[in-house]
Amino acid sequence: MKNMNRFHFLLSICCAVLVYVCISVLAGQEGIWAYNQLKAHKIFLSLHVEALQRLNRQLVSDDNALRSDNDVIAAYAKKMGFVRDGERLVKISGISETPAFVYDPGTRVMRPEIIFVPEWIAKSIAFLIFILYNLAYSLLCVLHRYDTAKI
Repeated sequence: MKNMNRFHFLLSICCAVLVYVCISVLAGQEGIWAYNQLKAHKIFLSLHVEALQRLNRQLVSDDNALRSDNDVIAAYAKKMGFVRDGERLVKISGISETPAFVYDPGTRVMRPEIIFVPEWIAKSIAFLIFILYNLAYSLLCVLHRYDTAKI
């Protein structure tokens, strides 16, 4: 009878530990659920980085063209209304330049709040499993009039 009680007590501890480990691995702070959330955010960030890199390449290309190619300068001046058809572009020093348009650098991306099951909840559930198992076993023993051989 004592061995049976010890067996059930140890089994209840093993069940509680198994529940705790499963909750921690699946939904804990460093579990699979949190990992998948971070992985999705990483993909989101990499897409934003690619868009910023494309914008940077475009800006470098536009800067090089504006520094060296007079036709590009004339096209920008015409687009801004400084030159009409048939006129030539003359650069006057001392007059500030207005940009053709403002490039959109994107929006600020913040790290999202990662959702997970806190450690104290996982431990509480495991402890509750331990208590419920032992309570159920005790009730079964009482119902069978302490006859552990029937259980």
